[in-house]
Amino acid sequence: MKTINCLATIFIALLFLHCSNPSSPNEHDQFAIYLLANESLSTRDIEEESLAKLKLKDRPSISFNDINGYELKNHKVYLNKNFSYYFGGDSLTIFSHIFGKPFVLVANETRIYLGSFVSGVSSYAPNTPKIVDFTINNTEKSFRISGAPIYDESTYSDKRNDIRIIGALGAKLQ
Repeated sequence: MKTINCLATIFIALLFLHCSNPSSPNEHDQFAIYLLANESLSTRDIEEESLAKLKLKDRPSISFNDINGYELKNHKVYLNKNFSYYFGGDSLTIFSHIFGKPFVLVANETRIYLGSFVSGVSSYAPNTPKIVDFTINNTEKSFRISGAPIYDESTYSDKRNDIRIIGALGAKLQ
C-alpha cells in the first residue's frame, strides 16, 4: 500500500511539474496575439469569417511570457526585456511591417477576437480592436489595443473586456 501511495504521489508531482513547466507547448496560449498563416489576407478580407476557420501561424507574435503587464483601463500592453532583446529592441520596427494585417487574440487556448494592426495615417478603420502605430511606445516597450469603432451604443460590446482575457492575464493586470 505504501508503494502505491508513493507512486501516486510521484505521479501527481510529475504531472504538476509538467503542467507548470514554462516550455509546455500551450503555455504561450494563456494570452497570445497570432498573425494569420496566410500573410496576404487583410482584415477587410476576413472580417466576416468565423475565428475557428482562420488558420493561424504556428507560434504567436506576442505571448503571455513576452508581457510584463497589462493596464486594463487603457488596454496597454507592456513588453518585457526578453521580447525587446529578441527583436532587436525596436518595437516600432517590429510592428511596422504588419500594418493592415489581422491578428487573433487568444486567451487560455480560446480564440477571443479578431483585431488589426493599423497605421495612424490610414483612412481604413476596421470594425475590430486594433493596434495603431502611434500607440507603440518604443521607450517603454508598450502598445495599446484600441477598441472597435462604436456605431451603435445599444449593441456595442467591447471585446477587449472579455472575462476570459482578464482571467488569463491574472497577476499581470495593472
